[in-house]
Amino acid sequence: MLIPPETKATPPESLTEKEFIDRSLTENKFWLRIMKEHALFLGEGFNRKDKHLIQQTDNFYNYFEQLEKRAYQTPETVQAVRKLNEDSIQLVYGFRNFKRNLLILIINCKVSGFNFPLLVDHIAREAEYFIRTLQKFNQGILEPIQDAIISENVFWLRIMMEHSRFISSLLDQSERKLVTTARGFADDFETLLNQARDVESMLYNKQPTYPIIGKMNKDSESAATELLNFKKAGLELIKTCQIKNVINPLLADHVVREAEHFLYMIHVLENRLKKNQMQNP
Repeated sequence: MLIPPETKATPPESLTEKEFIDRSLTENKFWLRIMKEHALFLGEGFNRKDKHLIQQTDNFYNYFEQLEKRAYQTPETVQAVRKLNEDSIQLVYGFRNFKRNLLILIINCKVSGFNFPLLVDHIAREAEYFIRTLQKFNQGILEPIQDAIISENVFWLRIMMEHSRFISSLLDQSERKLVTTARGFADDFETLLNQARDVESMLYNKQPTYPIIGKMNKDSESAATELLNFKKAGLELIKTCQIKNVINPLLADHVVREAEHFLYMIHVLENRLKKNQMQNP
């Protein structure tokens, strides 16, 4: 009788104390700033009459700014870092709920302004990702490497695809070459995302298939590097007023940092993959 493959699933990996501290502080320092800027961007996109919503985003901005400062001052001990993670989860969970409720209001035409529904959904998913990451750290576990590579790629490839679409819509349409380039990136990332989802349905929670997931990581790294270079060049053009657009320079810098963090995650995963291959040749 054949044994179902899911019964042979690879167990989660344990985090060392150093990994727990280093990874937790890195994610907090990065994502708390991102959340703070989400509050700023949302506030700028509201109709002036929605003063209560603007006030709420201002409050979130201040809360995240305070917690971000604390992240840089947190002692590198398990107890202190765990407490930081817990406080971040609590604050981000409240902000996530605000974003999800706001999305419902926008979709039902209860709130007007310039916050696109997909943008609000996009930043809500980022908040949920941050929460899941810290929860895993506090549990002291890492997903099995094959699951981690698949889930990280599915998450980040969608983020990069949407960044490209947001950029194309915020550029003045007379910037034809840049608009076309941004749309091309969106199409490329959509293809990679669909491929990653196919692999996810084939291999999720099964025994590792290192060549396939290793190639997925390499393909993502190549695409993300190209997009990062495009974003960096665009940021300089925006800052020096050389292109026509309605992109806040801080938003342009924001998406540059997210592409850099995707590449950071790819390298973290590559190092884990090499370690696993050495242990399980």
